Amino acid sequence: MLEGNNHLTRQEIGVALNQSGIKGIQASMIHYFMYRAEVEGIVCSGIDKGKKQTYALIDERIKPMKKINKDEALALLATKYFRSHSPASLQDFSWWSGLNISDCKQAINLIDVDLLKEKLSNSLQLLIHKSCNLTSSVSKCALLLPAFDEYIISYKDRTSVIALHHQPNAFTKNGIFHPIVMYNGNIVATWKKAEKKTKTEITISPFDEKLKIDKEALKKAEKRFLEFSQKS
Repeated sequence: MLEGNNHLTRQEIGVALNQSGIKGIQASMIHYFMYRAEVEGIVCSGIDKGKKQTYALIDERIKPMKKINKDEALALLATKYFRSHSPASLQDFSWWSGLNISDCKQAINLIDVDLLKEKLSNSLQLLIHKSCNLTSSVSKCALLLPAFDEYIISYKDRTSVIALHHQPNAFTKNGIFHPIVMYNGNIVATWKKAEKKTKTEITISPFDEKLKIDKEALKKAEKRFLEFSQKS
């Protein structure tokens, strides 16, 4: 059904199922069929058609990879995580990867030569990949980040970027993460967009009304997001 078609929406998949002789398929059922197909490793997300999500065959979307053993896989996963998320802790890596602590320790040991270690006053050890440049300035830098962005979801302990009492504004106890505003490295607000007839309107909701956010930096962030959304 998907073979050769590259990317199909749920609606198109429903039509194709009916045309193939499978009758009685309701729109609400397609979600469960595709969820099962994703779990089985048959399909993955395709390129959006307008505002609609599509599905594509994994074999057509992802190039075949050579098989690797467990140690190679653990080392590769740890390298990719710490190169893109440093500084981070063992607990952060376990949270992000879904692996147990034992496997995470093994993964870290496998790339130990590439990691710098820094112990904080609370005895928490942070690991930093040697390839990372952590000296860059973020002064007056603002970004509109999507819900479930790596900047916040990749860490078990998020207090370094968002105060504990503000965290319920950014994500719920049952795991729903909202679009967030990053300013000078900290999460300071949530945002949402509304499609109007002539333009896209963005609303910022700061956690603390007393916090002064550079207006020019915020305008640049909004412009960057709008330009990106128009291209995608």
